[in-house]
Amino acid sequence: MPILTALAGAVTDMIPAAPGCRVDVYAPSGTPTGAVPVPSAVVAWASITDADQAGGMRLDPVFLADGRTWTPDQFRAAYGPLLEVKVAAI
Repeated sequence: MPILTALAGAVTDMIPAAPGCRVDVYAPSGTPTGAVPVPSAVVAWASITDADQAGGMRLDPVFLADGRTWTPDQFRAAYGPLLEVKVAAI
């Protein structure tokens, strides 16, 4: 049974993230971002089923924002499909 769901499929596995990575979110010019919470540290990595990816899986960061954890799919579903989530070193 999946522990989280994502737009593309189910989260099938999660592993804790080593310290040192954060998430940055980018939006196209003119996109309202006032309600978008500021993301922070990557706390885990999730394997997500995705038939469009090679091998049927992709690895996504799980990060903190607004007092909870998010996958990029969940964050875009809540705050806008045009948001681009990128992992960066702290």
